[in-house]
Amino acid sequence: MSWQFQLDQAATEADVVAVVREFMATVSPWEVARLPEPLRPRKIVDASDITLYAFDLVRGDVMDNEGTQRVLHRLAHIFSRAALRLSEILSRERPLDPTHAFSDQERRA
Repeated sequence: MSWQFQLDQAATEADVVAVVREFMATVSPWEVARLPEPLRPRKIVDASDITLYAFDLVRGDVMDNEGTQRVLHRLAHIFSRAALRLSEILSRERPLDPTHAFSDQERRA
């Protein structure tokens, strides 16, 4: 079962976090060592941890060698997909409350 499939099947934030943690267990110490310190894996507890790390990985510009680029791409792909899945799940769980939405005039002010 692919990581992509597992993320697609995740129904809750906790499910996505669990898939990401399982994925991170497959990342070798060699792969982690190839990444610059700011892009190394960190503790994943909730959706905000996943989206923040996904953003950092996608912004990461590491040109030192192909091995590092491969590791960065692998992590960025999974974390970006996990962040996207979380946005789908959380938008269903927390629909926009129209009483708190801004009108067009309020947004322009």
